Amino acid sequence: MSDLTVAITKIVIAYNDGDRMVQFYNNVFNAKLTPVQVQDFTFYKGSFGMLELLFCPNEMLKIKAEKNNIQLTVQVNDLEQVLHKVIQFGGKQIQELPKSVNEAVLGIADPDGNTIELVEII
Repeated sequence: MSDLTVAITKIVIAYNDGDRMVQFYNNVFNAKLTPVQVQDFTFYKGSFGMLELLFCPNEMLKIKAEKNNIQLTVQVNDLEQVLHKVIQFGGKQIQELPKSVNEAVLGIADPDGNTIELVEII
């Protein structure tokens, strides 16, 4: 049996409020999302760190999830600075875990309610 090599290359997020989501991810995570028209739908392409990021309109995908089925964990170098941007651009803090010796962890939600765990290595 050969060794299996895997790598995540793209994240696709179904969005409801495109303007707020693009503003949030561009300003908080420097995603550089730009619109791409596909038939009657507007997609947004950019990057999330070294991964391709694609926003797809929820009206096209018709996702009915009550909560997101995937959670991102994002390592940042300044948790307070990122949290300030999160709130400034329509996200919210949903959880703060006690700091450990090695890291500080904070839960946030983007404007559509998708949860993201922010981690700062101390």
